[in-house]
Amino acid sequence: MNILLMVAIVLIALAVITQAGVLLAMYLMSRRMTIKAETLIEESQRLVGPLESITSNLKTVSNDLTESGKIAREQLVQVQDAVNETRDVIRGQLAEVREVVLDTADEARDLVLRPVRHFSALAMGIAVGIRTFLFGKRRSPGTEGERPAA
Repeated sequence: MNILLMVAIVLIALAVITQAGVLLAMYLMSRRMTIKAETLIEESQRLVGPLESITSNLKTVSNDLTESGKIAREQLVQVQDAVNETRDVIRGQLAEVREVVLDTADEARDLVLRPVRHFSALAMGIAVGIRTFLFGKRRSPGTEGERPAA
């Protein structure tokens, strides 16, 4: 039984030594993991500052772009209003110019045709006078109560 007891003690000692080795290996592995995690945390903390700066810059740029968009929209509305107003004024002035031109053309036609009408009336009077002098007075079918035959 002594041999069994010895074998048992040796096996138990080997088991304890194995457990100690496993525990030591786990401790060393967790220590390396902790060091790596701390390194990653430090690097991420170094990146947080620039990321916060970039974020604030992006917010500023976004606000500036929004404000610029509002200003551009207001100016576009003002330009559109000015163009519409200018178009309306030009249309009104074109209507006035057209009316003035038509009135001027009517006046010019009256001024040009008035002497022509006077000369035409004078020429017709002279022609009727010469015809009457040469051929005598003509009788028209409607005078002296006579009606033309139908």
